[in-house]
Amino acid sequence: MPFGLKNAGATYQRAMVTLFYDMVHKEIEVYVNDMIAKFRREEEHVVNLKKLFDRLRKFQLKLNLAKCTFGATSGKLLGFIVSERGIEVDPDKIRAIQELPPPRTQKEVRGFLGRLNYIIRFIAQLTNQCDPIFRLLRKHNPGEWNEECQVAFDKIKQCLSSPPVLVPPTQGRPLILYLTVFKNSMGCVLGQHDESGKKKKAIYYLSKKFTKYEAKYSSIEKFCCALVWVARRLRQYMLYQTTWLISKLDPIKYMMESPALSGRMARWQILLSEYDIAYVSQKSIKGSAIADFLATRTTEEYEPLRFDFPDEDLMCITEMKSESSKEKSWKMCFDGASNALGHGIGAILVSPNGNHYPFTTRLNFFCTNNIAEYKACIMGLRAAIKRNIKILEVYGDSALVVY
Repeated sequence: MPFGLKNAGATYQRAMVTLFYDMVHKEIEVYVNDMIAKFRREEEHVVNLKKLFDRLRKFQLKLNLAKCTFGATSGKLLGFIVSERGIEVDPDKIRAIQELPPPRTQKEVRGFLGRLNYIIRFIAQLTNQCDPIFRLLRKHNPGEWNEECQVAFDKIKQCLSSPPVLVPPTQGRPLILYLTVFKNSMGCVLGQHDESGKKKKAIYYLSKKFTKYEAKYSSIEKFCCALVWVARRLRQYMLYQTTWLISKLDPIKYMMESPALSGRMARWQILLSEYDIAYVSQKSIKGSAIADFLATRTTEEYEPLRFDFPDEDLMCITEMKSESSKEKSWKMCFDGASNALGHGIGAILVSPNGNHYPFTTRLNFFCTNNIAEYKACIMGLRAAIKRNIKILEVYGDSALVVY
């Protein structure tokens, strides 16, 4: 493709994924024209390189030898330093920011803040620290560089002297989520045990200020709201691994074991049903203290929680036509499953108007498939009793004996 086309990068990336479809995320990583052959042991390095070179030779692709590095244990990737320790900030870019003089014009202020976007994921509450500098960009009431701006400027440079190292999660080990909720804010720390199992390493820090409406929720509803928001933000981590939740209250038990939920709680229950989250009693206050600190130092910016959920979260919804004599009757469908992965039950109440009210929960004890069916039926009947339903049609796929 000729240079200058806007779709050149996307087309090249799509071509690389097509050519190396069976090697991407396994032996190599490809981002446009950056290609890395990764390995865990030295003896695998030559094998992966040979496979990569054979594929390049097959499609007549060439590499620039001056830009190639072999046998490196660390290096720059997309502007960051990637090594066995994790992801670190590039020292050259830190030095460039530290050597900047105090900005005097709005153009220089914008340039300084633009450079800070590179390190925003490495410094906690960077937006809050830059608040005096952001005031200089006001359109109708621009400020002047004063002592408060200089203090914030020096504090940011001081934070850059020892930036943290971001550690990626390890497959096969459960994640640990410390969740703390206050009156108007929440904070969390996502971590994981190291190889020894004695020390914890931080993976991600998050904090959020509740909206005006979320601040009116009850304590348990705030925990549920915070957990849903965190699951959305950390979906790429939590979706494929078991997560241990450590908090003062147990939102999982409240949502999964309540016989009847309506409105936002029912939607939150469906959104969390795809994650493997287990509540663990709090044994250490170290991670909780960090979460408390983040919750108390939230910025004024907030992100409203969206209640909509993708269609793939719903397995099946069927609308059944009823006879005229049964128009006011409710319907209940239940099912249970017991296998090597766990034991779960679910039920759906269908109102005469066609509204669906799903209920799901996980059983924490060993049971047969027949017992799971009984539990699912009982959970659905309890939900119907709580809603004062008089006429109920029950549908199931097992021949249960009901007295």
